[in-house]
Amino acid sequence: MCGIGGKISFAASPSVDIAEAMNSCMRHRGPDAGGVYTSKNAVLAHRRLSILDLSDAGRQPMANDDESVWIVFNGEIYNYQELRERLDGYSFRSETDTEVLLHLYEEYGVDCLSMLRGMFAFGIWDERRDRLFLARDRLGQKPLFYHRFEDGVTFGSTVRTVLADDSVEAAPDYRALREYFTYQYVPSPRTGFEEIRRVNPAEYVVVDESGMTRRKYWDVSHTNQSSASVGELSRGLREKFRESTRLRMRSDVPVGVFLSGGIDSTIVTGVMSELAEEPVNTYSIGFEEYDELEFARPVADEYGTNHHEHIVTPDALDALPDIVRHNEMPFGDPSALPTYYVSQAAAEDITVAVGGDAGDENFAGYDRYTYYKLTNTVHRLPAIVRGALRTAAAATIGPIREPARRGIRLLDNAAGDDVERYAPYVCHMTRNDVESFWTGPQSGEELEALRAAFERADGPTLLDDAMQVDLRTYLPDDLLVKVDRESMAHSLEVRSPFLDHKLVEFAATIPSKYKWRRGEKKWLLKRAFKQYLPDPVATRSKQGFSVPVNEWFRGELREYARDSLERLGARQNFDERGLQSLLAEHTSGANHGFKLWDLVVLEQWFEEFIDD
Repeated sequence: MCGIGGKISFAASPSVDIAEAMNSCMRHRGPDAGGVYTSKNAVLAHRRLSILDLSDAGRQPMANDDESVWIVFNGEIYNYQELRERLDGYSFRSETDTEVLLHLYEEYGVDCLSMLRGMFAFGIWDERRDRLFLARDRLGQKPLFYHRFEDGVTFGSTVRTVLADDSVEAAPDYRALREYFTYQYVPSPRTGFEEIRRVNPAEYVVVDESGMTRRKYWDVSHTNQSSASVGELSRGLREKFRESTRLRMRSDVPVGVFLSGGIDSTIVTGVMSELAEEPVNTYSIGFEEYDELEFARPVADEYGTNHHEHIVTPDALDALPDIVRHNEMPFGDPSALPTYYVSQAAAEDITVAVGGDAGDENFAGYDRYTYYKLTNTVHRLPAIVRGALRTAAAATIGPIREPARRGIRLLDNAAGDDVERYAPYVCHMTRNDVESFWTGPQSGEELEALRAAFERADGPTLLDDAMQVDLRTYLPDDLLVKVDRESMAHSLEVRSPFLDHKLVEFAATIPSKYKWRRGEKKWLLKRAFKQYLPDPVATRSKQGFSVPVNEWFRGELREYARDSLERLGARQNFDERGLQSLLAEHTSGANHGFKLWDLVVLEQWFEEFIDD
């Protein structure tokens, strides 16, 4: 795992000072070594976190034999050994996946992308063609930012890498901020910075003197549903997952597992334990408000792992500045806090951790899928019936307050179209919420990004569409941002077998009736891996990291929030009265904790990146 950067200019020679500045600001992504390359039109920068071939032969920027093609690479190509065997006639000076990728590009050009299984972001400067080739992995695990200017492009693994080019201004993108309030993250390709964009997942970019070309090279479809039996699907899933896990165990440094005691991490632990020659290292954390240790211990005992437990007392005021600094984009998911701490704990012993990310998106693991199905059932009722039910619920709101409120919310959610019915389960703030404190430009429709994802969805059922939407929005723009930034803050690489694109393609062929069956989420996944799941794990309800933001903003963070909202309210496009009203309502009993977290994080972001 590494950090990459560079600047290409066809009008003037970029200064080597830019590359040196890039390396300085992403040292955490690659503490083991740094390197730069300069030519007439290009400078490249690289920081190395050594995973494969720890010798100096793996240093980057790396060149081909005649030094006409140079690469800076971040990530892992898990099938690099198999691909190397296909490259007859090429000499190798290292045992790295980077050199394999470099020669694949020489042999196949941009078509090499179709051969890669892994997580990656890279830049290849081809001096023969005087062009830059940028690409990002299919699911969006590794970040890649860029700034386009008239005569070239500046790119990097981090926003600060791009900002190391003094010609790039750190100005806020107010349309992106409006979207941030809705989703708690900024939808790709925006970043929150007016002059900086992201390469999308499964996208490559070619830059030459004629301009910039962007192309999508992969997508997943749910149209080809399998007619295989449950037994056949289960066997196929086990084979795919075993292969995906085996590939992700390739490393020249120690590998461990994030073990929460949930279904996904338990399956990962069980399969890795079968494949490994020695006991697997597992890592679990406990918090005062949330303790996964009691769930993880039986799994660790079952597989005889080398288990590590860490008890953490989260300090939001202490960790928040560092988290915002590493997230770089406005990012309001408070589960970044426990992810930060578990990564910090694991990094004391290992360099590579394996997790269970994308198990929920592929196999219908979220509670919101249950709520969405219920909402769609209510939607099919005649409007007059829904109206009568709502009137009846409103009449009972006094004696049975909360059940009536939930019923009213369900009936209100059911009135909209597919997107409006799903939005309440994935969005943080409504239009009314935002208009209470925001005076700036609107983003057109606040659900624009979500609606665009639904329009691309091609599943035979609404549940298929919801999973596909999450795979294209929430997964890359929230979960994978969180995992990459919080782990790399501690120079830790995180891999997930569920993110293997061949496994994702296979999962897309499994009918949704086998994923969510009679109210049971992940039905087929649990059936396929029943032998790996102790009873307490198989029957345990989903429980993510719980961050007590509601309690914090009524207690230890109350004054901090008040001061932060005062400063935010003084900024362009914000109304302080509306912001403080939100805090006042919360302290009086309303639960606005997650909204307040979004706003406090945003003020910290302004102070870290815009005011500097």
